[in-house]
Amino acid sequence: MALASSSLLLLASVIALSNGNSTMTARNSEYFTTTYAAEAATEKALGAIVQDDQNYGEGLVFIRNAAGYYNTLIPTASDSPYFANYRFSGGTTDDAVFVACINACATNVLGPPYSGLQSVGATYQIIANAKNTTTMYGIEATVGQQVVLGQIPIFQFAIFYNDTLEIDPGADMAVTGMVHGNTNVYIIPNRAVTLTFSNDVSATGALNLSKNPLDPSDRSSIGTVTFNGAEVADVNPLNLPVGTNTSGSATNGGLNVSAILQVPPPSESPTEGVGTNRLFNQVDMIISISNGNVITVTSGMAVDNAATIISNAPFVSTNGTFYNMRDGSEVAPIDIDVGQLRQWSATNTVLTPLLATIRGVSEANVQSIFVVDQRSLGNYVVVTNYTCITNTVTLISSSYPTSADYIPPVTTNTSVTTSSSFPGAGTYVPPILSTNTTSTTSSTYPSSTDIGSITTNTTLTASGTYPDPGTYTGSITTNDSGSGTTYTYNALSYTYNTISGYIYNGITGYTYTGIIGTATNVNYTTNLVQYAEPGVVLTNGATLPANGLSVVTPDPLYIVGNWNVTNNSGQGQLQTHDVSDTLPSAVFADAVTILSPAWNPNNSSNGISSRTAAPDTVNAAILTGIVPSNGTYYSGGVENFVRLQENWTGVSFCYNGSMVEMFQSQIANYPWPGTGTVYNPPNRNWAYDTNFSDPTQLPPLTPKIIYINRARWSSLPPGATAF
Repeated sequence: MALASSSLLLLASVIALSNGNSTMTARNSEYFTTTYAAEAATEKALGAIVQDDQNYGEGLVFIRNAAGYYNTLIPTASDSPYFANYRFSGGTTDDAVFVACINACATNVLGPPYSGLQSVGATYQIIANAKNTTTMYGIEATVGQQVVLGQIPIFQFAIFYNDTLEIDPGADMAVTGMVHGNTNVYIIPNRAVTLTFSNDVSATGALNLSKNPLDPSDRSSIGTVTFNGAEVADVNPLNLPVGTNTSGSATNGGLNVSAILQVPPPSESPTEGVGTNRLFNQVDMIISISNGNVITVTSGMAVDNAATIISNAPFVSTNGTFYNMRDGSEVAPIDIDVGQLRQWSATNTVLTPLLATIRGVSEANVQSIFVVDQRSLGNYVVVTNYTCITNTVTLISSSYPTSADYIPPVTTNTSVTTSSSFPGAGTYVPPILSTNTTSTTSSTYPSSTDIGSITTNTTLTASGTYPDPGTYTGSITTNDSGSGTTYTYNALSYTYNTISGYIYNGITGYTYTGIIGTATNVNYTTNLVQYAEPGVVLTNGATLPANGLSVVTPDPLYIVGNWNVTNNSGQGQLQTHDVSDTLPSAVFADAVTILSPAWNPNNSSNGISSRTAAPDTVNAAILTGIVPSNGTYYSGGVENFVRLQENWTGVSFCYNGSMVEMFQSQIANYPWPGTGTVYNPPNRNWAYDTNFSDPTQLPPLTPKIIYINRARWSSLPPGATAF
């Protein structure tokens, strides 16, 4: 009995242990599945945050989080039947997750391939609690994640191309600063040229030391490429948060990116979706020109919803025109005198108080403007100085006159001519009036120049030679006379009409009004509807408004003369990479053309010898479009990123800034013209503006590209709202 009792006790212990192990296993299993459900809840909110950040930027994430939008994004049975039995909470709030911004401005210094770049952005914390309501244990599990919505100011790159990046210089070139291509990169300097990269070079696609297959240029003679930093291919794309990405499958497509330069439609909210990315909604001042040259200047949307009308704007004008030699088009520009803008900004009592309320007195100067030409293209009457031709005489010549010798039209004199050969181009006026033919019989089949129907004739013939195929018809009879063999057969001949001559109107001479004298400088109004390309011209910009200046336009933009070379204390230097005395500045446009201090619009349509440049210095970031290589034309490459209209041979163009290509130009879309007619290249004295490495010195409106980093993941106690 004692042994039986011991056995029963042992059995009870085994059963208890077995039940305990089963219970523990079941509880562990439930805990893990519940943890997965909690993690899924954090992932759903995180996915929405990341999507909004990619498409619209952290600004929209901040707005939606403040409104509690992400807290409501819990998994439901419609997402998966798996979640039907779970209840979710965030902190003490049921049917929600907990989302909070815990660091609004975290700064991280990145490593290769972006060594030294600073990613600035907010850290968001997402915490979710889950409980299975249908099990006997009712175990709760809580999961927390942290994500850094990093943003890299795009002007921290010396060169950034959203489309194919080509850099094929014809003279030695040194690139200081980071370089990134968001697709493929092609590098192939010409001949004995040395191309040196001082910092990292990265490509989302391939990094090729060869020419673009769509570049039609001969690149058989190759120079030397030196990389002093990392060179990395196949990196993740760096995308601008452009809301129109959601309208198609192509993320960061060119037209999507150029949308940030456009005037938004009236129905679009400036604080939602695409509206949060439009630079139109972020500037201090809006300048527009409508039909009849009506100038309208208002405060910006971000200031007071553009409600303040600025009636006195002496810095804006629409006088004059000039010729864009590359596009082959007259330009009717909006001229912004930056010197007058600076004076107005420092003394006006209309806009300054509004900006002081928003940014403080020390930041109350105008820092950004949006300029747009809303006139109907072609609706211009242009008064121009032309050479008036006066002395003429009627002339007759056997050769066609050159363009400078006559006034159109030219009359062609002709006479009926007969010739045995077909006339050459330029010797007659089509059509051929008629052809002469004669009947001919030949044993040879006629060529294609003979005409008419063909009759086949046969005659009975005897020959000592066997006939060639094609010269006879019917059977062949062989006769043997004892002294030799003869062949009897029907021999062929052909009767047809052959051409013996052509009758046509031959050209005997040209009658025209010949020029024998001229009178110059006669003004007249064309009074014709003439197409004119829009354009924004920035002049007198050696010194900018006190806090710097960024200019945005959906139109082509022209900078005339030295730009941003003198600060408000009068300090400044020309032709140097010392940028310690410059102010933050950027231009955003469909295309950007640099015109030197020697630019004279009156010579814009003359030959290149009349358009000689003078040394120029420009200190500004540039975000613009290009006309890409297409198999027929070369894009011009990074070496021709800025457009030129003058003869720069032997003349220095000093540039400090950041060159960013984001789309294909929509207005100034004529291909790169090569050199010799539109322009000749300068001595390129170019460098990255090292001020842009300091986030406090970036130009106003600097776009930021997305760099997301998952920072932490952790299991937390139920009800937790912090790690």
